[in-house]
Amino acid sequence: MSVVSLVQHRVTKWIILAMFGVSIAIGINQFILAMSIVNGTSMQPTLHDGDRLLVNKFSFLFQTPQRGDVVTFQDPSNANRYLVKRVIGVPADRIEIRDGKLLRNGQVVTEPYIDTRIEDGNFGPIVVQKGTIFVMGDNRHRFASRDSRYDTVGQVSVKLIEGKVEWILWRPSLSAHL
Repeated sequence: MSVVSLVQHRVTKWIILAMFGVSIAIGINQFILAMSIVNGTSMQPTLHDGDRLLVNKFSFLFQTPQRGDVVTFQDPSNANRYLVKRVIGVPADRIEIRDGKLLRNGQVVTEPYIDTRIEDGNFGPIVVQKGTIFVMGDNRHRFASRDSRYDTVGQVSVKLIEGKVEWILWRPSLSAHL
């Protein structure tokens, strides 16, 4: 085997190996895990603008979103944008907001992840439809979150859900204080 053919053989092997690696990475990103960046303040105090998140795309292949899960989903009014919100209601839940409090099925929901009462006024009651979820941002200040209370989002089809937020990988606001 000549030196030229040996080099060609090795280059070919490296190209095949690189293509295999890229294919695996794309497959993992499309079907198992993805990174996402928070853009905005609708999930404060839980998530902050610029947070880097690890999204588990695999989890909802075998189960449905549960109350309390933080999920990412395709924005129903803009297919090129994704939103991150907390699941408040699942099918058959009756959701309403009265006097700054969230009620699910007639019971006040304890929400340790929020830092204020709901300031947007009363809402509902509505019943979450089959095949959808009701989501809200954790930021409950007036007009802070575009979520299921508004027509542009509404009840979110489970078909639009990308995945479940598992971890905050990096919070830039914390590193800025070091």
